Amino acid sequence: MSIPALTEKGCRKRRDSLLKNCETDLVVIADPRNLYYYGGFLPPYPSLSEWGPVYLIIDRKSAASTLVCHNFAAGAAENAHVDKKEIWTWYDASRTSGVDIYPAGTAILADFIRSSTGGHIGVETGWFPLIPAITTGVDYTDITATISRQRRRKDPDELACIRYAQDSSLAGHIAGRKKIRPGLSELELFSLINTAMTKKAGCPVKLIGDILSGPRTLDVSGGPTDRVIGENDTVILDLSPVVHGYRADYTATIVLDPEPDQKLLDLEKALHGAIAAGESQLRPGRTGRDIYWAVKNCLNDRGFGGQFEHHAGHGLGLGHPEAPFFVPESSEKLIVGDVVTLEPGSYAPGCAGRIEHVYLITENGPERLTRHDTRFTCQ
Repeated sequence: MSIPALTEKGCRKRRDSLLKNCETDLVVIADPRNLYYYGGFLPPYPSLSEWGPVYLIIDRKSAASTLVCHNFAAGAAENAHVDKKEIWTWYDASRTSGVDIYPAGTAILADFIRSSTGGHIGVETGWFPLIPAITTGVDYTDITATISRQRRRKDPDELACIRYAQDSSLAGHIAGRKKIRPGLSELELFSLINTAMTKKAGCPVKLIGDILSGPRTLDVSGGPTDRVIGENDTVILDLSPVVHGYRADYTATIVLDPEPDQKLLDLEKALHGAIAAGESQLRPGRTGRDIYWAVKNCLNDRGFGGQFEHHAGHGLGLGHPEAPFFVPESSEKLIVGDVVTLEPGSYAPGCAGRIEHVYLITENGPERLTRHDTRFTCQ
């Protein structure tokens, strides 16, 4: 099975684009998501190589990229799409003394910056270590917003990863819908779903998301617990796995009651109507508030808007959630290449539910990337 990954061509193109939009001598990347986005560096999950600081330095003058990486992640560095690799030894389990990896890595970064010719540095301030060894006498600019804007428009290699993540999540959803039953705990259901996703993906999957049953559906969000699913429970499955770096997002509501209350059936119709209303607004140039109010007004018209208190959807990719955000006052405009979700929900005692789909924004409108069953009944 071939697992898609970011390509050398794609990483180089993204680095070139970043340099065009950052008037700095050096760029220092430290956010693990952006190390993959710009450098193809993705430590395998789960492994010790995920632990510790790694930096990608891009030099404007030469356009050369250097990955500064500790020895525990050297194997992952071999697959990175960069020009140079500087591997330093943190701990070899036989000769070197064990020291804290983060200050040690910061000292290595400080040495690298001092030895460079650049004076003006572009950094992600949330990840750049602000200590005297690095920041004294250094002129730096926060480029987080620039990176966020660039990540909105998904490249072909990213879309291959995103589609693969959706397919893996679909396998988990199908398994969950098939195997859910009274007497099963939320944790047991989580395990069954994760197993199906992992088998489909062909690699370990980092499954996050919500598995809420019975009265816990009123919590809106929450991970699985040891609560045992009851005979006539409603279960919200919001499955958001990370598959080889990229995210999926599948939400469905499953009603185990063979004769559900009419109010639940009305909610099912209202949520699907809200999805259709949101889809009608998924066009380049539409704002986050356009989409939000299309969803919200549909729920209002059907009597469920008062119990809808979260976003109507959000962007998806290396992060979750990420821009754009479909909230009441958002002026963010959709662009071609956005990957977004629609996520209407309503939460009242005995009548709670949420469904969700994922879309690619194209010049001609939305392409739905999710294919799961969002009907409330199991059959």
